[in-house]
Amino acid sequence: MYHRPDLYARWSLEMRRKEYFHAGQRIGVAVSGGPDSVLLLQFMKILARDGGLTLAAVHFNHRLRGAESDGDEALVRSLAEGMQIDYLRSDADVGRVTRQRRGNMEAVARELRYRYFFSLVDQGRLDLVVTAHTANDQAETVLMRLLRGTGTRGMGGIYPVLEGKVVRPFLGLTRAEVMQEITARELPHRVDSSNLDVRLRRNKMRMELLPLLVKEYNPEIFSLLNQLADRSRDDEACLERLARERAHPWRIHEGKEERIPVRALMEFPPALARRVLRQMLQIVRGSLHGLTHAHIESLLRFAAEAQSGKIQTLPGGTVARKEFSWLVVGPAASQPGRVDFSYSFAPPEELVVSELGCTFRPKILNRGDPGRAYNINKLLGLDLQKLCGELVLRNWRAGDSFSPIGSRGVRKLKELFRERKIPEARRKGWPVLLCAGQIVWVRGFPPAKGVAATDQTEQVLILEEEPTRPSPVAREKPI
Repeated sequence: MYHRPDLYARWSLEMRRKEYFHAGQRIGVAVSGGPDSVLLLQFMKILARDGGLTLAAVHFNHRLRGAESDGDEALVRSLAEGMQIDYLRSDADVGRVTRQRRGNMEAVARELRYRYFFSLVDQGRLDLVVTAHTANDQAETVLMRLLRGTGTRGMGGIYPVLEGKVVRPFLGLTRAEVMQEITARELPHRVDSSNLDVRLRRNKMRMELLPLLVKEYNPEIFSLLNQLADRSRDDEACLERLARERAHPWRIHEGKEERIPVRALMEFPPALARRVLRQMLQIVRGSLHGLTHAHIESLLRFAAEAQSGKIQTLPGGTVARKEFSWLVVGPAASQPGRVDFSYSFAPPEELVVSELGCTFRPKILNRGDPGRAYNINKLLGLDLQKLCGELVLRNWRAGDSFSPIGSRGVRKLKELFRERKIPEARRKGWPVLLCAGQIVWVRGFPPAKGVAATDQTEQVLILEEEPTRPSPVAREKPI
């Protein structure tokens, strides 16, 4: 039997460079029975032997092609038995589910298939699932999204890693390379007859549009579309990070809601403002499923133009509303109410305030730390050495007052809230920090005069507030 070790050698070297896999991991290989996934199973078998991995063949029967689908499953089962690895399978009547939802069959099939893959990881049966998407799949995805309209996120195409649970290790290989290797290794595989139906848009693009582009416009179109996807993912990662950092001092997570001052949002470059809104919605909804670029643009206009008290409905039971100078997004059914809490606070330890659904993370900056002056000026820190008594973080209460820097004297918090146009319903859970019984810090306001940090302060305490939630989920949604 003739083998072409050059392709595997190149691929395995790339896998070691990217460090997708680590010794001891249990890897599920998603095998449909098609040539791409069969070759991936073969390559992963060699990689597992050399890298100390444990493999399982994973198959999902969509029950769309009757006996043909069952034949695919039989092949995958026999491959698993021949390799003496575990065989994991599930199925669903994708056609029936699609009709019930009146949805897109390809999208429904993908959702159900990936739900199964994620469940295997979530249940601890596997550490990762790998799929056999190739460079051709990437090019088709990018072109499809360009034709229907997308932004940088969508142009990123198929992400190499999805939610830390699914890896696509074949994105660097073309379909032609896969077929040559399948032929050389004489590997059994199945052909999905539905992939030949040009009535399906993706098949029409694969069989008619892309060959035309290669012949008449640019023979390097597949490579160029893949390069565009790589650059777009890099750009998107950078912009997402910048948006998170720029909005961090302004965003507030309270209960099930996210809020941000409209003025701050409007001062961000539009590219960052859109991403800030996406990040807020991601926290509130748990995913971006069902949201499009048009929804984000509409929400950005709403934030800029709507009057206080107006509400905008978004997909997935989410609403946005204007509260004076604030934009608030949250579940449609959420209603602000009385929030009482009181906690002892001992920096640098973090403090989880379950009533607000957030965590206060103290940051201590020493004299000479890089960026310290910027943080003092922008976030208005406290002089840690002047906080001599017990620290307590609690909600605002009627009668509270303090003397922030910049004010002429002691001010009632109720008056300051009114000046900032903070709605009464939101004031009840507003966090304040007390030292020896005196208020020294209030969310969104300068610190008290007697404890505010200066250029001469040895140690500056800055309170950062983040939502308390499980590890972030980054759904692969091109909006």
